[in-house]
Amino acid sequence: MIRRRMAAGICAAVVAAALGGLMGGTAMAAGMAGEDRDLVTGPGVQVQADTVRETERAAAQAEPEAAGSFEADRFVLPQEAKVLVVVEGTGGSGCNVYAYEMGEDGWELRVRTSGYLGLNGMSNHRTEGDKTTPIGVFQMNTPFGQDDPLEGFPANYIKVDETYIWSQDTNRLVRDTSASGEQVGTAGYAEHYDYVIDAGYNKNAVPKAGSALFLHCIGKGKTYTSGCVSIPKEEMAQVMRLYGTYGDGACYIAQAPEGTFELIYDTYGVNNGLSPEGDFDV
Repeated sequence: MIRRRMAAGICAAVVAAALGGLMGGTAMAAGMAGEDRDLVTGPGVQVQADTVRETERAAAQAEPEAAGSFEADRFVLPQEAKVLVVVEGTGGSGCNVYAYEMGEDGWELRVRTSGYLGLNGMSNHRTEGDKTTPIGVFQMNTPFGQDDPLEGFPANYIKVDETYIWSQDTNRLVRDTSASGEQVGTAGYAEHYDYVIDAGYNKNAVPKAGSALFLHCIGKGKTYTSGCVSIPKEEMAQVMRLYGTYGDGACYIAQAPEGTFELIYDTYGVNNGLSPEGDFDV
């Protein structure tokens, strides 16, 4: 974890250096119209601009420095809860993600990273296709992925191929190419679905409320999702191992915008497995 904090600082320094070089190499253009530097072209400029974008992306994925706006021990969960993932929306499609394991003295932090939400942020009134990440507390299920399982992964991890569909009708993973839903094993989901755990939202498959809302890996160049939560692959593997340690029924996820967790601490299992009611100011 210390390594990731150092990486964030290094990324910031590289961004500054790259910007400095870009400004120096295009001083005349910048002098004419500083706000239009992106319009300057040329091989050297393009390489530096690409470097800036990549380092900014790396910094966006770095570990958040501070603790979240919640208290992990205040979530009201079943006694069998051993793993808790907390997703804290930070504005737009950004979020911080924390994974805890139950220890002798309560929840102990195991993973802390930044990640991405739905393109349109978070909502407790989600509908199919609105590209928001649902607010609430849910029991995670169905570990799967396109990559081979690593040591410590759940015994029931499913390596998916093109025959698997996440059914829109049942909100479950099925091996049936005639089903309507996401073709989770196809090339279009490569990287994103290397490792996946279903967040457990809409477990009763309420029509038009949304389905296939997962915790999964960040895809290259993607700074938002269609409603899932994405985190770097290394951290996703750590969460998968935590799930594997305890098995089905022990892993829970809590999702809310920063500063609004007071409204969801005791909402697990409410509203037919959907989001709780309330004003989340989002």
